[in-house]
Amino acid sequence: MIADALRGAICSGEIAPGAPLKQDEIAAEFSVSHTPVREALKALVAEGLAILHHNRGCFVSDLSSTVARELMEFRAILEPRLAGWATDHLTERDIEHARLIMAKIDKTSDPAQRLRLATEFHTVIYTRANRPFFLEQVSRARNNLNRYWRLAWGDQTFPVSTQNEHQKILDLCIARDRAGVMAFIEQHIMTSGEVVLRYLQKMESDQTARP
Repeated sequence: MIADALRGAICSGEIAPGAPLKQDEIAAEFSVSHTPVREALKALVAEGLAILHHNRGCFVSDLSSTVARELMEFRAILEPRLAGWATDHLTERDIEHARLIMAKIDKTSDPAQRLRLATEFHTVIYTRANRPFFLEQVSRARNNLNRYWRLAWGDQTFPVSTQNEHQKILDLCIARDRAGVMAFIEQHIMTSGEVVLRYLQKMESDQTARP
């Protein structure tokens, strides 16, 4: 519960990159001892959402283009495989569920909600791969990468191209085109990830240029 709450606050930007995660404050907030708090922080460190500094404590991990690229590449390796394994096992109910999620994305203007729904769209497909360990790793990577998306987008509109690509993914799944959906999801991840990388590289360049 504690790890889930902290994870949600970090991924939503409520707790900023670099912010300290103080055990005393967290324990008081959740009315628990330090033991479950330490376990929660260990989980966040393992997921890359927090970093432990010796003698200084635990902090939310900073955002960097290097980490963002690795997360994007990790997704581009695993997610096409999950989609390929899932293709032959998707049901009509799964397809209809994916369509409903896309309709919800169109109806909301909240970037955080759209990111959550986009993750749900992919999860509906990947779940049919029946690879829970792979799915868990992808979920962790997506949660971490979503922090970057929220920063890069700000108040910008959810890209129309992303929804078009979701429709293409769904069409390929309906056609049972395993090779096609695997190739397209890899392209989808790398193309959308470039938006984040360009933003972060500019931000890092601007910070370096400051006196």
